[in-house]
Amino acid sequence: MADAAAAPKSMRNILVTGILGITLVFLLAAACIFPFEPTFFMEWVGMAFMAATPAQIVLGLFWHSSKPDFINRYPLPLKGLLLTIMTVIAGAVVLGLIVLLLSGGHGITPMVAHFAIMTIVITMWMIPVWQCWPVTIFTKDPIKIGLLVLLAAYVIAYGLWVLFFNYAPLAQINHPHYYAELDPAGLFDMWTALVFFVTTAGVIIVHFMLDFWPIEKMVEKLSAKPSQPMRVLVATAYILILSYAIQYLFVNIIGLQRVEYMVRVPVCMIFGTFLVNNMMQFGLFPNFPQPKRGLILIVLAAIVAAVMFELYAYAATLHAGPSISMGPTGGFQKEIWIASAMLGVTFPIVFVVSGFFAFWPVTIFEKTEQNEEA
Repeated sequence: MADAAAAPKSMRNILVTGILGITLVFLLAAACIFPFEPTFFMEWVGMAFMAATPAQIVLGLFWHSSKPDFINRYPLPLKGLLLTIMTVIAGAVVLGLIVLLLSGGHGITPMVAHFAIMTIVITMWMIPVWQCWPVTIFTKDPIKIGLLVLLAAYVIAYGLWVLFFNYAPLAQINHPHYYAELDPAGLFDMWTALVFFVTTAGVIIVHFMLDFWPIEKMVEKLSAKPSQPMRVLVATAYILILSYAIQYLFVNIIGLQRVEYMVRVPVCMIFGTFLVNNMMQFGLFPNFPQPKRGLILIVLAAIVAAVMFELYAYAATLHAGPSISMGPTGGFQKEIWIASAMLGVTFPIVFVVSGFFAFWPVTIFEKTEQNEEA
């Protein structure tokens, strides 16, 4: 999820840079949320950020903020600005196409928003889990691979959205944004499908803290010479089974309502993982081997996730007023606000601050510490 550091950094340096970076992330996120009316934010602002996220994942996670090649000619902050502009352009094009092709002229509907979420989920599947297979069969050029992965993510997301998402429950409650002609009428009600797919994304992100240790070990045991498509099959089966088990535990055994579970567990864990991993420059507990290091990081991310849920729930009330509420009687408005603010807006900003800008300008504190030590 980021390039390895060129030289070891002190824990104090990591923590100072990370805390300042997180502060900057929150300030930027607030600037993108609070100026807008709550409904407009949850629909158009959140959607605009989500439309840009798959391209941002390719730029940051696959191309490591170093492709196209010309981008490396420029120093920070110009390099970060160019990467951000590329993301904004890609997002604007995608947003326009999604609204044009899927909204039926009705703007941002639940159908449109859920399809956008699916594109992000599938992009996360394709790069770290499938390692861009089967695109890598046809080309070894990283630029072509990245572009084809992006295209494939949209095609696969659309196929899965049509196959699995059914919006009949919205028709039953006379939802103002239900339009029968836009309903793909898939196999499962939209919440069942969405919650499960978001859970798989959460499982994938959390496994970054384990360096995908369980998957690599299973592949090694099942194949003397690990290769594709063996790794794809093993990783896919493992993530699907584990995702189902986690969701079953929280929903069927513990008894959380599905949408509340989605926000409290996978959404918050994704966010907690990014704060613990990316914003701390992947530098926490470096001397612990896997899986011990990963398990410690997961516990830390879970604590951060719980705190972030409360923080964003408070921010939702601050922004939308006390009338915004959780649960089906309130139309899941608070859950939608939290998810939109946390992953729709703040998650991409984490990518920008930690990846595109490499923590500029807060890295000035790193240089100060290095000069003091010298």
